[in-house]
Amino acid sequence: MKLPITVKLALRNVFRNRIRSLITLAAIAFGGVSIIVAGGFFEDTFLQMREGVIHSHLGHIQIYKKGYNDHGSSAPFDYLIEEPGEIVDKITSLNHVKLVTPRISFSGMISTGDNTVAVFCQGIDPEGELILNKIETVKNAETGLVIQAGANLAKGDRFDVILGRGLAKNLGAKPGDSLVLLTNTVGGSLNAFDMNVKGIFFTTSKAFDDRALRLPIDMAQKLLRTEGIQTLVVLLDRTENTLAVKTKVIKTIEGMELEIKIWNQLADFYTKTVELYGRQFFVLKLIITIIVVLSIFNTINMAIWERTREIGTIMAMGYKKKDILKLFLTEGLILGLLGGITGIVLGIGLAWGISLFGIPMPPPPGATIGWTAFIRVVPDLLVSSMMISVAASLLSSFYPAFKASNLNITDALRHY
Repeated sequence: MKLPITVKLALRNVFRNRIRSLITLAAIAFGGVSIIVAGGFFEDTFLQMREGVIHSHLGHIQIYKKGYNDHGSSAPFDYLIEEPGEIVDKITSLNHVKLVTPRISFSGMISTGDNTVAVFCQGIDPEGELILNKIETVKNAETGLVIQAGANLAKGDRFDVILGRGLAKNLGAKPGDSLVLLTNTVGGSLNAFDMNVKGIFFTTSKAFDDRALRLPIDMAQKLLRTEGIQTLVVLLDRTENTLAVKTKVIKTIEGMELEIKIWNQLADFYTKTVELYGRQFFVLKLIITIIVVLSIFNTINMAIWERTREIGTIMAMGYKKKDILKLFLTEGLILGLLGGITGIVLGIGLAWGISLFGIPMPPPPGATIGWTAFIRVVPDLLVSSMMISVAASLLSSFYPAFKASNLNITDALRHY
């Protein structure tokens, strides 16, 4: 297949001054690499943060008694789900649902004899939480809740608790210590159990670790003197299926006086972080676009100045203004395509090379643990990189091309 004459001329002209063209291609490729690497870093950060929050304590979907989200903080025991078994069976049968596990939360006081501290208590199903805490979709991330000392709760545990790292430090508690857990029952009376510290844990949330205590849900129910639960936490096979399953869950619980929330409605810190990083990445893309535009503008403008007599000659031979305009726009398009493709190839290679080792990162604000960042190769970023390269090339080529197409033939032929 023969190439159109305009494309042939444009290809020849692009590489007429090889040094200048290579510098321009390098600028375009650098922009593409920057978008792919920086965007891949942000995408990996979002993924690890998202999965850490989901698997440490939120789950993908949470189901409550209607009214709990609005008034549950002041009257938590007025919104108990008394017979959750039927609901669990129905939700578990839905596609993409991996687990439905119950929880009951309450405030209490714990005392080690020397110290007494107010705590946030979670009654959990140990087997269900072990499945929830395991992360399978993030490279080198095994769990959303990490046991720092001692052991996690297991099936059959009774008078055992695990403490958040910050809470344990505040109490001076360690695995094997005894403490007294005191709280109000559902009926309003006081009740207390002697408990054993089985382990110390930490998650991605420092605020949670500083005040949280977990115990087996059957012991929490006995302490509170109730058989109900407050929350059903739903774990899915993939986070991307959340909205689809949400719709099915709403239909399933219709008429049951229940309400639901999905993970991003509960993860306020994650949502705000994504919004902040998203704006920063937009600014980065804008800066890269400006650099590419200026580089190509300079290249095309210099080419026009050097080829003024040539432009006058081909116009005298019968080339119309639109043909000249098309020629220089084609040169800009070729530069954009070549630079974009080069940027994608180098960007993927660099992302792969960096991800072989990872980037050790310090703990983000509000967290206590760092993580190893990788560069994710995201198809959307590859497309975005190419589109910016081509669009910036055409944009920056238009004015020089328009200028060339409007040269006076006589003046152009006299130029030297």
